[in-house]
Amino acid sequence: TAGDPVSLDCKVSGTPELKVKWLKDNKEITSSRYQKLSFVNNVSCLKIQSARIEDGGDYTFEVTNDFGVSKQLIAPSFLKPLREMQEVLGSYVKILCRFSGSLPISVEWQKNGIIITGKTRYKLAQEENTVYLEIDQLEKADGGEYICKLTNKAGFCECQGLLMVKEPPSFMLKPESQAVLPNSSVRFKSTLKGTPPFIVKWFKEETELITGPSCFIGLEGLSCFLDLYAVQVSQSGIYVCQVSNDAGTERCTVELTVKEPPKFVLKLPPTKFVKQDEPVLLECKVTGSPLLRIFWYKNENMVAAGGNCNMSFVDSLAVLEIPTTKLEDSGVYTCEVQNDAGSISCSTALTVKEPPSFLKEPQPVDGVKGRNVSLECELLGTAPFEITWYKDKKTLKDSRKYKFVNEGCSVTLHILNLEAFDVGEYQCKASNNVGSATCTGTVKLREPPAFVKKLSNLSVICGEEAMFAASVKGFQPMTISWVQDKDNVLRDGENHKISFEDNQITLRIFKTDVLSSGKYICQVKNDAGSVESIAKLTVLGW
Repeated sequence: TAGDPVSLDCKVSGTPELKVKWLKDNKEITSSRYQKLSFVNNVSCLKIQSARIEDGGDYTFEVTNDFGVSKQLIAPSFLKPLREMQEVLGSYVKILCRFSGSLPISVEWQKNGIIITGKTRYKLAQEENTVYLEIDQLEKADGGEYICKLTNKAGFCECQGLLMVKEPPSFMLKPESQAVLPNSSVRFKSTLKGTPPFIVKWFKEETELITGPSCFIGLEGLSCFLDLYAVQVSQSGIYVCQVSNDAGTERCTVELTVKEPPKFVLKLPPTKFVKQDEPVLLECKVTGSPLLRIFWYKNENMVAAGGNCNMSFVDSLAVLEIPTTKLEDSGVYTCEVQNDAGSISCSTALTVKEPPSFLKEPQPVDGVKGRNVSLECELLGTAPFEITWYKDKKTLKDSRKYKFVNEGCSVTLHILNLEAFDVGEYQCKASNNVGSATCTGTVKLREPPAFVKKLSNLSVICGEEAMFAASVKGFQPMTISWVQDKDNVLRDGENHKISFEDNQITLRIFKTDVLSSGKYICQVKNDAGSVESIAKLTVLGW
């Protein structure tokens, strides 16, 4: 069996020096953490510490000396023998076992001592180191003792396993529904089919019944019953008989009616909201003696079957369905139930609404520090709406920082005195009784320019080229200006070249002279601010 240790031994004789070798499927086996090889006193041993499925196969033992080679066939043995099985009637069953040993190996299957051939309804097959027998649509007659016998030239082995066929329970005769007077005694009885022993449980609706003063649950052979004593109106309803065995579970239902005036078990809700164009079910559950008659009214007018309404009354549940609701379907709906013992009614106020949706979502905002920004959106749907704004999943409240303006279908969030922590994603959630919708807007802060790398002082020989270089970051667009000695504004010309690409700034002076010496100021501006860097150019040798 998988997980068990396996030991294969061979004793040899011959003129030394003898060399031994073990092979599996014609591949030499070496010692490892899973399998150990030893050769002591002319006995060669292969030990498998814990058999695995992949260890199955054709094992060969080989011994050699200077005078020749001898190969030893390995008798078959089971890595996974047959076992006791319990299967369900009608199921698919695959009886298999895994083996090792030298091929070829012949396989023989027996059932209750009789050899199984390929002409039976059983399918026999072999794949590598596995042999199996398949049974489709298991029958009772398939139960019994199965034997698998393996044979090769080195010997044989066999294993056996018992197959038990279990039939799940079913009802030959189901209990009949009853209508009785209060304080009567009731017996629900059914006849069973299947493999004993059975476990029988009874439920009322979803509640399990326990034998006691008010009821008794019995099982006699293939019959089960439920006795109810002195039944009252509250015991009316659906009872469930559940029968189980090792092969499965079967349930059947029966109804008990203790005659009574109509009574609502489940009333219509006082109010009900529904989304426009979606279906609505108005449901109420009622008990009472048959025959129960159901009437529906809208605003005191009787609702007739057909048109935009469907009505049903099944299993004590009265239903009025409007498959596609319109705004004009709003109103007060009443369900009235009558029988020979009386009548009862309940009502609900149905309101049909259109859920909110965003006609216009907030546009991304790029703000400047210290100024106010606004996120605006526009709604569709049936008011009133509940509006909630969020930032970083936290609810925003009206304060000195945030102001909310909701006018009809227009919704606006004002963010005052913009700061760095105001940057991020904002969500607006609009809700009414039938739905909700969410939209998102982003707020960015226009970053003022800053030097990542400032200008550096330069010294060049008169007549040579000088180049100032710097790199900046910040909100685009940015403008660049160069000034020499505070009042000489530099522009591109014959001796100057100014460039600004990929946030890299350069000023090239192609040919320096005495007038080139001095302080150079690079100023960078955008809508959020400005910054400058100063460096000195020294011209030598003039």
